[in-house]
Amino acid sequence: MLRWYKNLYLGNTVRGQEKKLMRRLEKGRPAPGVWLVTIASNDKNNLDLLPSELFLQKTFRERCPMIVGMGFTKAEAMEILMEIVREVYEETENMNIRDWLLERE
Repeated sequence: MLRWYKNLYLGNTVRGQEKKLMRRLEKGRPAPGVWLVTIASNDKNNLDLLPSELFLQKTFRERCPMIVGMGFTKAEAMEILMEIVREVYEETENMNIRDWLLERE
């Protein structure tokens, strides 16, 4: 089962369709064009951008870190990532994004 951030960051083109897309990804069904922002899979990084095609693999879905954002293009997912970085920096004046997101979960 995928872990979703409770205050999922969404791109404008995804808004209103997020539940449908989340169900598709949970079931391992294709969600063409969707990119996800996740907490990085290693402790040295903060966030990862991943294409939804990776979620077609059952083993990947089972090991995927928490998903914090969703967009319909890589560019939109990058905007979400930058929004998260800005928000963290404005609130904390440091770049410990991983801990900030996990504390808010």
